[in-house]
Amino acid sequence: MIILTFAHKGEASEFIRRKHTLAVDFYFPGLYRDNDELLLITGEGIDSAFGRLSSVCTYFGQRIKGVINLGIAGTLRPELEINQIYGIGQIMHELENDRFTCVSRHGGRVCMTVGKAVGNPVRAGKLRTCGADCVDMEAWGLASACRNLKIPFQVYKLISDHAGMEVEDNNLIRQASLYSRHLFDFYKKLDLQFLVKY
Repeated sequence: MIILTFAHKGEASEFIRRKHTLAVDFYFPGLYRDNDELLLITGEGIDSAFGRLSSVCTYFGQRIKGVINLGIAGTLRPELEINQIYGIGQIMHELENDRFTCVSRHGGRVCMTVGKAVGNPVRAGKLRTCGADCVDMEAWGLASACRNLKIPFQVYKLISDHAGMEVEDNNLIRQASLYSRHLFDFYKKLDLQFLVKY
């Protein structure tokens, strides 16, 4: 069984609709099931992502064969194109020195997980000098849970905006269904072989 994780239901909307997933009666809302896949809405932030994924993986135990995070990220580099999806090879944390390595056949970009949105160009520049290509708010928590439980993990991020520029939350919400369609089309072509274990 594979778990697909998304921060928000909007990012997962196409998956829920097209895969005909059913809500699972669980300890918290946001867990869906379709045959051999679970779909988990983690909520925003490291703690929520870590806690919810850990709970689901512990509950289902050895039936979980891998976790895939699909979501949006802000780019720190001009060569990463808006609305393109990139595989993440390493995950950093804004306040930690440790890095997680994950497997990807679609590039090996570096994603830095941050505690709050990067709407300031000075902060974006500092994050870029640390070696990050893009920023999100959940991947570190998900990677931590997978490493603790020795579950293979993959991350794919759709670039939604340029980190360091003010972006209205309403604009991201309005675009969520479009992002979800892109992510779903990408996922359908994805090779689901997990090659690296923590």
